[in-house]
Amino acid sequence: MSNQHPSTDAQPPDGTLAAVMAAAPQDAARLAELLALEFEVLKSRDMNGFEGLQAERIQILERLAWFAQWAAAQNPAPSVWQDLQPGLQQCKQDHLRNIQLLQRQLQAVKGALQALQGESNVSVDLYDRLGQVSRRHGTTPFLDA
Repeated sequence: MSNQHPSTDAQPPDGTLAAVMAAAPQDAARLAELLALEFEVLKSRDMNGFEGLQAERIQILERLAWFAQWAAAQNPAPSVWQDLQPGLQQCKQDHLRNIQLLQRQLQAVKGALQALQGESNVSVDLYDRLGQVSRRHGTTPFLDA
């Protein structure tokens, strides 16, 4: 069949190949929107909001991943796939930015927990609402006072 993946015969996640190809530009645009929303909820530490975005993001990523595998098997790759590359590269950078912010928040929480537990040599990264980290050198945990 023409809507099957060439190497695994797997069906597209949502409909036919034509439907996946037609939806790919909208999927890529929506992924960019979701990553921007994800960054905003991470900045405000809204984990419920973060979790609420994940189901749609996963569905979009499944469709785009299937299309990527299919397009990679074509020679040459379809122009619709080639046209998506700059936007998808930006999505990748936005995703990495979100991961970094989430990791910094996790480190800050771990540092705060260590300080509350009275562990010495605790260094906590503080950051503003824009996700900018400023490390405070020379400060000691409040329990050392």
